[in-house]
Amino acid sequence: MTSPKIRRPLPALIFVLALCLLAALVWWRVLNRDDPSPNHQATCSTTPAKPPTQLPKPTSVTLSVLNSTSHNGLGASVVALLKKDGFRIPSIAGNDAPLVAGVAEIRYGPTGAGGALLLAYYVPDAKLVTTDSTTSTVVLSIGAKYKSLTAPAAVTAKLKAGGITLAVSPAPVPTPSSNC
Repeated sequence: MTSPKIRRPLPALIFVLALCLLAALVWWRVLNRDDPSPNHQATCSTTPAKPPTQLPKPTSVTLSVLNSTSHNGLGASVVALLKKDGFRIPSIAGNDAPLVAGVAEIRYGPTGAGGALLLAYYVPDAKLVTTDSTTSTVVLSIGAKYKSLTAPAAVTAKLKAGGITLAVSPAPVPTPSSNC
């Protein structure tokens, strides 16, 4: 009687492990490519908006002024100066919380972009903050580092130097675009 042959699983097991290792290596290389092919290059482009060539006149910009400091009466004095410069401010200054640490924040929605950019010339170093507001009213929140407004003559000179004119109804102000 002959004894049955015993098969050893070790060679088959080594073959399967080598195949798995090879498959893992191929997938790792596919997922971690350094150079994308021309067909897979990013299609995202962020183009900076062209600076506007026309902004609204102060008489067509409606503002809301808030005092975000501990200095009483600061908002009222800023309202008086901005009204003198021609801005429309239908209400008295209010208080804002939380406090703004910088010079100021200029908050605006899509329809108030032109007015916000014009106001930024009057309040240099103010932070422009976009909101979801559906009105064209621009909110100026005066901060702790506020010193003074820029004089109208200096604003006019800066606008002229930048090739920017003022109009009652300016063209829409472009916003940065992103195709992502």
